[in-house]
Parts: sequence; C-alpha cells; structure tokens
Amino acid sequence: MDATKNPRSRFGLVWRDRNQRACHAHAGVSMLWQSQRVLLALFLLALVTATVHATALAAGPDVRALLPAGGQRGTTVEVDVSFKTAKWPVQAWVDSPGLTITAGEEKNKLSVAIAADAAPGLRWIRLYDGEGSSAPLPFVVGTLAEVGEKEPNDAPHEAQEIGSSTTVVNGRLEKSGDVDVFMVPLSRGQTLVASLAGHETLGSPMDAVLHVVSAGGFQLAYNHDSRGLDPEITFTAPSDGLYGVRVFAFPSAPNSSIRFSGSPDYVYRLTLTTGPFVDYAWPLAVTRGSETPVELHGWNVPDALATTTVTAEGDRYEITDPQLGNVVDIAVEPHTAPIESEPNAPETPQTIALPSTLSGRIEQPGDVDAFAFDAKKDETIVFTLESRSLGYPLDGVLELTDAEGKSLSRVDDAGGERDPVATFKAPADGTFRVQVSDLNYQGSSRHVYRLRATPAEPDYQVTADAHAYTLAADKPVEITMAIDRRHGFAEEIQITATGLPEFVAAEPAVSAASGDSAKSVKLKLTSSGGAFSGPVRFEARATGESKLERTATAAIPNLTERTPDVWLTVAPPKEPDAAEESKK
Repeated sequence: MDATKNPRSRFGLVWRDRNQRACHAHAGVSMLWQSQRVLLALFLLALVTATVHATALAAGPDVRALLPAGGQRGTTVEVDVSFKTAKWPVQAWVDSPGLTITAGEEKNKLSVAIAADAAPGLRWIRLYDGEGSSAPLPFVVGTLAEVGEKEPNDAPHEAQEIGSSTTVVNGRLEKSGDVDVFMVPLSRGQTLVASLAGHETLGSPMDAVLHVVSAGGFQLAYNHDSRGLDPEITFTAPSDGLYGVRVFAFPSAPNSSIRFSGSPDYVYRLTLTTGPFVDYAWPLAVTRGSETPVELHGWNVPDALATTTVTAEGDRYEITDPQLGNVVDIAVEPHTAPIESEPNAPETPQTIALPSTLSGRIEQPGDVDAFAFDAKKDETIVFTLESRSLGYPLDGVLELTDAEGKSLSRVDDAGGERDPVATFKAPADGTFRVQVSDLNYQGSSRHVYRLRATPAEPDYQVTADAHAYTLAADKPVEITMAIDRRHGFAEEIQITATGLPEFVAAEPAVSAASGDSAKSVKLKLTSSGGAFSGPVRFEARATGESKLERTATAAIPNLTERTPDVWLTVAPPKEPDAAEESKK
C-alpha cells in the first residue's frame, strides 16, 4: 500500500506503544500528585541552574536552517537564513577556504560566493555578532548544477519540471502535509539516482521518504531509510518520458500525529542524476602513506573513473571529481588495511595481523566472514565494526570464538547504535576468531563493513560542555571539560587554550590520574578588557610517559559530528553610566 495514502501504517507500533504507556501513566497519577511539591522544587532548581549557566553560554544568532544548504562551486548563491533570534546584519566564519560570505542588505539574506577551485564536500559556517555565535551550520560545496524548489509542487499535475536529468534541488517541506514533486526527463534504460540529504548531513529534524512516480502519479519505486534516516533510490526508466520524484517526511523523532510533517527546519538537498554517483570506495580504508588502488562502486560510473590510486595522509581522504555527483570518504589508518578474501567461512578463516582495519562485504544472505588472529593470555583487543554509521544496510553482529569455533562472546548493537563494538580479553595464549554476520541473515553488494581490530591501549578523549561561550570583563567563565579515560589510562593531563586574544587569560586545568578531577575539570577564562569573536581550541597533553596529545571537541546540536573549533565571544567593558559618574 502507498505510504502516502496510509501513513498510519508506519506508526502502528508506535501508536500502540504510546497507548500502553498512557495507561500506565494514568495508573500512576496519584503517585505524581503526592510528589508534586518535590517536582516543583526540582523545576525551580533547574530553572535557576539554567539561568546561571546561560550567562556563560553564547547568546548570539539562533539559526534554524539555511536554504539552500549548499551550492555549486564557481557560483554565488543567495541563502535564506531562518532565525529563531538574531540581530541583523551578522558576520560569518567558515572553517576552510573557498567560501566568501557576506550579509545582504535584505534582512536574513546571505551571499555565499563559492570559488571555482573550492574542494567539494562539507563545510561548517558560523554566524555571529557581538553577543555570540550560532551553532556550526553545515554547507555543502557541490559539483552539479543546482536549482531551488518552487511551490506549488505537491502533485504530479503541478510538479516542478527539472529540465536536466542531472541537478541538485534545494528544498524545504515548510508545513505539515507538505509534499514536493519534481518531474525529470528520462530515456529508456537510463538509471536515475535520487539521493536526499536532510537529517544525516544537515541535521534537519525530518525522516524523509522518496517515491518515483509516473506522469500519472502511479508509484514505481519507493525508499525510506537508505542512509540512516535519509532515503536514496536508483530507478531504471522502462521507456522515454517524464518521471516524478516525490518527497515527503515524518518527524525524525516519532510522535502520535500520524501525518506528513513539515516546518521551516525541514531543509533538504536532493541530488537527481543519471551521471556517475558513487555508493562506496573499495577498500573502505587505506594505510597512511601507502599507494593503494581503489575501486569506485556505484551507478553510471564510467571505466575511466572506476579505478584510481590513493596515497593519503591524515585520518581520512575524500575522493572527488567534477563528473561525480557526490564525495566519497575513505578512512586512513596508521596500520595495515587488508581486504576480505573469500573463502573465509568459520571453518576456513582468513588470517589477519593486529592491529589492522579490514574492508569486507556480506555479499550473500546468511554469509559469515571469519578472521583468525593470535593473542596472548589476558591481552585485550577491541573490535569496532562500522556499516550503518557509514550509510550501508548491514546490521552487523560480532562473535568471538576459540580455534575450534566455540563461542566466547557475541555482540549486536553498542551504545544504542546499530554498529557493534566487542572488547575481547584472551583467556589463554592461542589463535582465536572474530566473525562478522548480518543479524537478519541479509546480504548484498552494499552490505559492506569496516572492521577495526586494535589492541586495547590506554587512551583518553576530552569533551567541552558547549560549542560556544560568552565572556565578560567582570564575569569569568568556567568551562567544564569531561575526561573519558579508556583502557586504564592513568596519567595526569594538562588542558590549555589556544587562539585566545592577548587580553584573555586561561588558567591551565589539570586532570589528576585519580580522584574527582580524573573525570572532569574546569578551565577558567578571564578578560582584562577588549572585544573578541572567534574560534579557539582546547589542547590536552598527558604529562606522563605517553605524552599523548588530544584536542577537545564539542557536540554540534542535532548532528553526530563534533567540532574542535569552540567559539568564544568576549564582550567589551561596559561604558560607565553618565548619571553615576556625575554623582561621583
């Protein structure tokens, strides 16, 4: 049944679950009534705490969305900024070169000039004023021509016609019940890729759905969640003609509304192309500094683009080409990065050395990939599998066995995510196996995974409690740094701030190897006068034997990405009150 005609079916389980919870809630009303004084006290305490904390957090532009949330390189685009609160004009900062951003004369309009040689891919923008900064905002630099959505376009008979079969549409589902339809010309045998970026890339609070429909509105293809909550369809035209691509959405956080949803935040980028579009690069990881042949798997990829050679540094490498409709990431590892080699069933496992990062595929339903490794007694090894987090369908399971195949541990999901992490402590010297399979016994050429197998070495990460702060001359700011110590890391850590203006001082924060400060410390900033708006970083360094250095990161609202560039706004000293001065 067409989901657009019966959206209730999608939420059947949620609907019943909410009714059950409502019954339990009704039974507990008397208990809540008796404790209302406690709840009121907690509410007032939270309100006071939030008010105090807000004095330290930045209070600048509060941005809901950018439309468009990207543009083709070599063009200048006008961007509509949807604000909750802001003063105009604002200033803009971007994390890498290639973009020049200026506030337009018209309120809430930005001009974004994208250099012709700007590298394709994701950029991060901040809009700021003298009071603070917005959260980092994603902006995509693309290679294909782009158009904006135009209403009305809710049905095939009033659909927006896209003159080319290779275009990026920048759109918004602006209100509840909104549906967008775009008509694309296709020739018989052409394969259209329709790939929507919304929730996963842009942080839009939408769970989008894509349909391909005939000119008469009959559904021909459907996709809901292909890459996280973002849909993607490949459709081969059975005959020449116009075909519609229909977009609608539910909330990314399910509720009981049981209807198509929309709001000014529901911004998306819809790539429609019959040209080259890459699904994944093979292998999914390469060794740092090593020349590695790489294959591009996807749709409409010509032989001239299908293979390339990569020599990469850093932590990741982006494969781009003016002909490609998207950018593909490869992990860059400091150790070996082998490729799965069949046959590698449990009875004939593939031998691997540690540490290593494997690229594998569960190509057939029910397939199990097994890898043999040697370990010493009490040696601890961490196995991290990535597939769903990369946008692929494998619902991975990791199982550790001994050399005879006896199961020692089995892990499905980890930390609420669909990708598993298994920590294995060898019970004795010997050879062991790690096995990869799909929870639902599915398999295909897209069921790819990256399996990182590394000894559990002591390490740590540092997290700032906000992505932006405001500092006044008379009010020092204390920034809470959470310390995540892993695998027994027990060294003192010193945290310092870099990029500060000369009139801002930072007292280094020291996290002791044990005690309360081992898990959390506060770094204090004070200003002696002056104004400043810009990114700063917090660098951590272990003072013991390891000398491990890490950069603190902060969460970006509504996204899994994190930022190392924390924004600091320093307010200038207040001018003395004329009346008070006259009294003196």
